[in-house]
Amino acid sequence: MPVLNAPAGPVPLTFEQERYLAKTRAGGWTTKNVRLSYEILGPFDTELFTEAVRAFVARHDALRLRLAEDGAGGWAQQAHPLVDGETVVERQAVTAASAEQFSRYASALLSRDFVQPWDGERRPFALRLLRRDAGHHAFLANFPNLVFDGRAHQLFASEIWRDYRALLRGEPAACEAPSFAAAALGQRTRTGPLLRERARDSWRERLGEAVRSPWERPSGAVATEDGSCRAELSGPAVEALRAACERERCTPLQRVVAAFVGALAQQAGQRRVALWTSMDSRLTRQQDVVGMFAASCPLVVREPGAAPEAVLGTVRGQLLEALRHQRVTSADVAALTAEAEAGAGRPYGRDIVLHLRRFDGPSGRTAQDGALRITPDAYPLRRITFDNPAALHLRCDEHRDRIVLDLLYDGGRVGRPLARAVLDGLVHSLVRGAAPALRGPRS
Repeated sequence: MPVLNAPAGPVPLTFEQERYLAKTRAGGWTTKNVRLSYEILGPFDTELFTEAVRAFVARHDALRLRLAEDGAGGWAQQAHPLVDGETVVERQAVTAASAEQFSRYASALLSRDFVQPWDGERRPFALRLLRRDAGHHAFLANFPNLVFDGRAHQLFASEIWRDYRALLRGEPAACEAPSFAAAALGQRTRTGPLLRERARDSWRERLGEAVRSPWERPSGAVATEDGSCRAELSGPAVEALRAACERERCTPLQRVVAAFVGALAQQAGQRRVALWTSMDSRLTRQQDVVGMFAASCPLVVREPGAAPEAVLGTVRGQLLEALRHQRVTSADVAALTAEAEAGAGRPYGRDIVLHLRRFDGPSGRTAQDGALRITPDAYPLRRITFDNPAALHLRCDEHRDRIVLDLLYDGGRVGRPLARAVLDGLVHSLVRGAAPALRGPRS
């Protein structure tokens, strides 16, 4: 199955890949792969499903990459086609005394694969289809971040089920896809010395301001255990937000960032807000490319307490500036961070972090697909904990029908009462007086 415009030889890593690889090779990051899981109940054709998943791997060259030295002390990547008879999905019949026991086993496998490092030689995925009986299956998938980001997660989840339904109708699965290798090569060839220098200048300015804008713990903050709080917008609240965004020519995620910044000024008294936010550097024409174009970058809002419209304009401009100048290497970031720390006379920590994701489909946990009941994220990780060094970490998932906001907080530097106040202030700014369809905090 061909991919479109795939280069024949080795290609360089994307800038995002290079920065991620440098962090993991330096030992500062623990391996955490991109995971998906489904509980599948009802009549299910495992042969056709396996064919649909294999078709995805065959047409998206990011999942057939191997790492190789580039001859200059760095790394390159090259796609290796699937061979006849090569196993893509490992299938296993599981003897389980109950559905609960089957689920625990599936969670254990998913968790083991989740922390498995990729050596760059074997295929960059672990795909497992477990069978309890004819009407009860589990599908588990893990991919290394080096070749698979949040957008790739969305494409995989939608395309495998699309192709499965096509195969059930007797139609062929899709056989072509845009090439990640070609997109990675294009990113590098479009970036000359002048663009690299402009990118470094942009990062120098933003990092310099970020180091001078640390989190300032309010004197009235009450220390608690570390934790998180949640809010959800749905129904009329989401419709009103999208209508406001259309009028203001912004996106809901841009509004979330601006509302969060405003809440930090109003509820936490922050005079300047420096934050790190996720960023996807795909071009508009590359939205269907499976691969790794996601990274994080610094933003600074100098007047977070200004009028909401002014804060939104600043945030939108900062996001555009960051997107325009993502093309820096790990060595660039390390040198610029050291320069900023020396100028400010203090070390730099990522005190405030935003993780923004947009999903094309609805947020419902269980979907009915004909006679099938398909539940995503059905298997929680077991015996795995996550460290969160940030004072505040906002995770925002935008679905077609719902926006989910999870705010993780450091109990010593923030505490639950202040975190809850910040999240409530964020939500109030988003809905702007409209009657929100909100669910309260969850533990």
